[in-house]
Amino acid sequence: MNIKNNILFTKKELLYFCIQRFAFGFSYSLMIPIIPLYFNSLGISTLIIGAVMSSYGFAKALIQIPFGVVTNKIGDKLLLIISFILMAIVPFSYTLNKSSLLASIIYIAQGAVLGMSAPATFALLSRSLDESKRGECTGYASAVFTLSGAIASIIGGFIVTKLNNYNLVFYISSIGIILTVVFIIIKIKKSDINKINKKQKESFKTKIKEIINTIREKKLLAKIILLGIIALLGDFIYGCIVSIFSFYGQEVLGSSVFYTSVIISIYLFVFGIFAPVGGWTSDKIGVKKQLFISFIFMILSLATLSIVRRISIFTIAIIIYFLGATFLNSGLQNSLLKFGEDKKSEGIVFGFVGACEALGYAIGPLISSYVYNLSKVWLFPGLLIFTIGVFAIFIVLKKKAFNIKNS
Repeated sequence: MNIKNNILFTKKELLYFCIQRFAFGFSYSLMIPIIPLYFNSLGISTLIIGAVMSSYGFAKALIQIPFGVVTNKIGDKLLLIISFILMAIVPFSYTLNKSSLLASIIYIAQGAVLGMSAPATFALLSRSLDESKRGECTGYASAVFTLSGAIASIIGGFIVTKLNNYNLVFYISSIGIILTVVFIIIKIKKSDINKINKKQKESFKTKIKEIINTIREKKLLAKIILLGIIALLGDFIYGCIVSIFSFYGQEVLGSSVFYTSVIISIYLFVFGIFAPVGGWTSDKIGVKKQLFISFIFMILSLATLSIVRRISIFTIAIIIYFLGATFLNSGLQNSLLKFGEDKKSEGIVFGFVGACEALGYAIGPLISSYVYNLSKVWLFPGLLIFTIGVFAIFIVLKKKAFNIKNS
């Protein structure tokens, strides 16, 4: 296959989207592995760190739905620029701070700012892809962000481990985000909001009625609910693993801190490498079938993780789980971006699904820490039960949700 025929090179809008997504993902993810250590250096306890992480998730969730409407109002490019400028200020603020309380407030604000950018990111991607290859396009979009995060997490952790210099990581993060803003200004085209602006005289109530009518006419409610629940599941489990797995690895598996860090990095690399494959397969076999198969692999692997303690078997099982979760997300993104074809509802739908993702990440650390305190061995059985519950909802709603051709 000639690389020049690859969708990234035949669709410049997608290429530019992926470049800015990689740049932001790298810059932002430099902070991810060091934030808990940074909080700890300020004297914040593990329990409080978990609460702050959950507050970050809630802030991210609550802000997304209203900013879905803002995306339709001012356009995705402008909203991305505004939110990324605010985000560039966040890591720089950490370098000036010595207070544990202020650090917590900054981190919660960080979640809110990230939530601002989510609907705009979805909207930008929806107009940057090739409609005939939606799955493949979303796969690349997911891959570049996750791979950049995997690389950046290793670099950020290395700088703090070897140099014990948090500020250096924060400075690099700020500079990288600023450079991303410059790239967006130069390369990303403005969205066409003229059609939306023509209806500015309509009341907010009328606009909401139009969206509701569109959802009713096209029978999209079941699909929107299902996509939201699946999105919540993915980030719920990710939040649980990020917040608790380091303790689980040492106290239940008897592994090292390095092993738990490697497992999280493997997750990001697996997601980044196989997301394009998942996008391609969802185009080939259909979203409904891919979601079903992904759920089966996730359930079987979580069942294995619930009972095994041997590191080698555990590692294989969790990689299989990561693969299942990656293909599930690819199917989700493929189906979600179908809403990009309907400019009336895309902002609200993207905001709703993004809020569900953020909500999952918010409640994950809270619930997992509570369950872990009750019984250390119940982390993965709990995730298994929750996954089976979402799978049951999928079985009930899949016929209504995917009754539209090519959905």
